[in-house]
Amino acid sequence: MFRIKGKLPSYRKKRFRENLFKINFKSPVNTFNEKNDRVHCLLKDSKTKEKVCILVHGLGMRIGSKWDEALLYIPEEMGGCLIDLPYHRHRETHKDLLSAFYDGIFSLNFFRQGTLDIIRTVDILKDIGYKEVYIVGISLGSFFSLMAMALDERIKKGVLLLCGGDEGIITWKSLAAVKIRKQHKKEGKGYAQCLKCRSFFPDFLESVKNGHTPDEIKSDVICFYFDPLSFAPLIESERILMINALFDLFIPRESTIKLYKALGKPLIKWLPTGHLSLPLFKNKIISYIRSFLLYNQ
Repeated sequence: MFRIKGKLPSYRKKRFRENLFKINFKSPVNTFNEKNDRVHCLLKDSKTKEKVCILVHGLGMRIGSKWDEALLYIPEEMGGCLIDLPYHRHRETHKDLLSAFYDGIFSLNFFRQGTLDIIRTVDILKDIGYKEVYIVGISLGSFFSLMAMALDERIKKGVLLLCGGDEGIITWKSLAAVKIRKQHKKEGKGYAQCLKCRSFFPDFLESVKNGHTPDEIKSDVICFYFDPLSFAPLIESERILMINALFDLFIPRESTIKLYKALGKPLIKWLPTGHLSLPLFKNKIISYIRSFLLYNQ
């Protein structure tokens, strides 16, 4: 499920301007949509090739955002690589993702594709010559970043902005999941049924703690396979910095605290803001990221 078969495929690296390069390659996952199955990255190259940081954007960056501005979150001392998530930006297919997430099979394939795209990006960055790879994920991008870190130990450290765990909490308490809840209720499914399904999660998580990756465990509850909590036991707490908003309506605080504990209580920074207003603290966030990735503070 979360494995890549075959050798590194050919990829294109084309100069965009100055030290910026566009990279694109075929996704390891085939959704039979040519546009979505072509992965696009923007690399801020570093001459030393010592360190590079992958930046994974959130759901709000569907189209149009300036790549070079997003890369400002990456410390100047290292290279930076911004990757497009499935159905986003250059891979945009006008799919209504907030409605599509109601479908568990689609959600699993979505998270699987994005995670494997990141792991393939690590392959390419290593092929280019980078020695150490880090990752920074924002909102939805932090979910993918956590999953990729759990499955690929070549990603040394990661910063998770606005991340949380427990798909049950996110589905039933997040402002972003209104469409999903409406569809559940329309079909007569309620929170009680969700809790019943989630009652099997402790056993699933125990198997992960005993050394199995989520895809090696059999379960009929599909959301277990893309819940950040399922991957948390596979990551050492010192590899993680969490940055969260105190007044986040999209990632409930209960969800963040659950993930924080599941990760072994890593370094966490709380900012007095909401989910969408986090950019107001951009300079402070950049300072936190720089201190952690370069000095582990």
